[in-house]
This record gives sequence, structure tokens and C-alpha cells, in this order.
Amino acid sequence: MSQTAEGTTRGPVRVRAADHGLGHRQFVRLPYALYRRDPLWIPPLRLEEWHRWSRRHNASLGTRWVRRFVAMRDGQVTGRIATIVDPAFAQCWEAHTALFGFFECANDVESATALLTAAEAAAGSRGMRRLLGPVNLTPHDETGILMEGFDSPATIQSPYNPPYYRRLLESAGYRVARQYYAYSATPDDPPTPAIRRLVRSAARGTGLAAGVTIRSVDLGRWVDEARTLWRMYNAAFAHVWGFVPITWEEFYQRARRLKAFAEPELIRIAEFAGEPVGFGLTLPDLNEALRSIDGRLLPFGWWRLRQAVPRIRTVRFLMLGVVPEHRGRGIGPLIAYETQQAARRLGMARLDLSLVQTTNALVQRVIDGFGSPVAKVYGLFARSLAGTDEHVAVA
Repeated sequence: MSQTAEGTTRGPVRVRAADHGLGHRQFVRLPYALYRRDPLWIPPLRLEEWHRWSRRHNASLGTRWVRRFVAMRDGQVTGRIATIVDPAFAQCWEAHTALFGFFECANDVESATALLTAAEAAAGSRGMRRLLGPVNLTPHDETGILMEGFDSPATIQSPYNPPYYRRLLESAGYRVARQYYAYSATPDDPPTPAIRRLVRSAARGTGLAAGVTIRSVDLGRWVDEARTLWRMYNAAFAHVWGFVPITWEEFYQRARRLKAFAEPELIRIAEFAGEPVGFGLTLPDLNEALRSIDGRLLPFGWWRLRQAVPRIRTVRFLMLGVVPEHRGRGIGPLIAYETQQAARRLGMARLDLSLVQTTNALVQRVIDGFGSPVAKVYGLFARSLAGTDEHVAVA
């Protein structure tokens, strides 16, 4: 039992499994109740949230061990969490480290601590010695909690949470392990003289980027284009901390969902001698359109969504990658410039560039070429399962 600041007695926190049945339903529905009065939270499509836990709709579940939990107090769901064991992540980056994800919680330290304790026990049962997160199933999904920049809504597929989440994690012994930035830009931001010189020389067929051409994606050949992007994605990001190779089935499931609202001019592919060597993936911020339908397509949400999509004026620059053998030729800045110009032609007002690891110097140099400021900061948190005060350096 515990007391609130007003002296009201509350019952104990109980944690229950949430992989099936009622627990599963409580797990999926919690965010819609928890954030119902938060004007900055954008309700995701409910159908998509259910599909995240269907092996038929989410191939990423096939290669990862997952256990889910919800916390209850006085008959109410106060939080949720998932423990994820990803063998590829542990092998490539953090041996004996499990992930936690889908963390949502009321402003209740006891509930948060109970959830994290349950997640740690589940990870320990699989031989893990450390817990890191939040990561919503894979490093290709939402990563981290928002730590700075609470004055604006999240863009599509970006994390969002109240400011108190950091306190909940730190109260349970977690410390910042990695940080990420989101940058804010506009289509009218002037590039530096160096970027302008690069663009001019590329247009003349001279300089580092001589012979490089940049085109829009062809939606009429979506499967072939998606396969090209998939190959480059795995090659270009292999050096980035935390990245694990994504299978074609996983990638195509994501690509198929994106096609419905993708704008061809915002997906750029760089080619050299007829071979793809780099890409930029930018998406209209569907969150602008989702705001008004509470995550429901029926009965009239689909109509409101269809009406709202053409009015979207924000885009999220989600990925910028160049295959290793063609780095250092200015291809990244050229893709970024072409994307900025496409956003201007389409009448966009804002570009969100995220999430960029603070250690990813290659992408940060490209962003610096456009003078874009940091708008939000996200963090991954970690703790030793042994319960010691493990020091985790900020990277």
C-alpha cells in the first residue's frame, strides 16, 4: 500500500503477463487511455497497433523472443512493457543484452519499477545480463524516449512521451546509454557555400560527384524499387551502432504500408554508372492527418484521413544512406539538397530530420551543411540485471 501526495491510500501494484487474452488487449489499448488528454500525442492507427503483434503482419516477431506485461493498481492498468531478446543485436553490438520496449506508464514510480523488474526477470530467464531501451521490438522501429523538445507533436514513427518518463527510468536505476537528435529544417534554409559548390560541380559533371545522378523512386515498379532500397539500407547502415540486418520480408512489409502515402519525389535514389549507390527516404508526416481520427478508420475516419493527407505540410527525413565504397564523394549532401528542393516544390513548410545518433558523424556533417538546429533529444537507457550501479557512458 502507498499514499498519494493528498494522503489517499492506494492499493499495491501487481504485474501480469500480457501476451494473450485480456492482458494483450489491455497492453494495446493503454496508450489511448493514458494520453487521451494530451494534445501533443497523436493516436496511431489502432489496426496497425494490433497488427504489430500478429506474426502474419509482422515478420520481425519471427526472429525475436518477446514477453509482455501490464501493471495494475486498484483495478486500473497503470503501465506496460515488453522484454525483447534479439540474438542479432546481442551478437553484433551488446553481448548478453536484452531490450525493453513499448514502455508506457502513468506518473507512478512504483508501477514503473514493478514493470522494469518484471522485464529484467524475463530477460534474466534467457541468460541476459543487461537491459537496454526503450526499443519497440527492433532497431528499425521507434527508439528511445523523448528527453528534450516537449513543445511540439512527434512526427510519424517518432517516439513521444511525457517529461516524467526519464524520472521513472532513473528512479529504477536506469541511466542514459545513447542519445539521438531530431533536427528541424525548412525547404528555404540556405545550404552552405560548400554544398552549393558541390551541387554546381555535380550538375557540370565534374568534382567528387561526377557521374552521379539522382532520381525519384518509381511507384509503378515499387517491388523492384523496394528491393533496391533494402539492399542499400543493409549495406549503408551496417556500421551504425545498434543496426541489425533486416530481412526482405520485414522490409517489404514496411514498404508496402508506406506506399499508400509515399510521395515519389521525396524518395531519392543516387546512381553511378547505372548502379544504385545511395538513397534518401522522406515521408509525409501522416501524424498531421491522424490527429483528428483517434486512430479509428471506421466508420468515417478513413474519409477524414483521405481529406487531410493532401494538406500535410511537414515531412520526416527518415533515412539517408550511402553504400560504403562510394562515401566521401558528396553523395549524401546531394541527396539531402535534392530532397529539400522536392519538399519546396511540393509546398512543404517543415522538415523533421530524425533520429540521428550523436555518434553518427557522417550524417551530422550533412545536416551541418544546411544549418539545421536540434529540435528534440531522445535517449536510450540501460541497467545491469545484477542490480549494481553500472556506469553507462553517454555516447
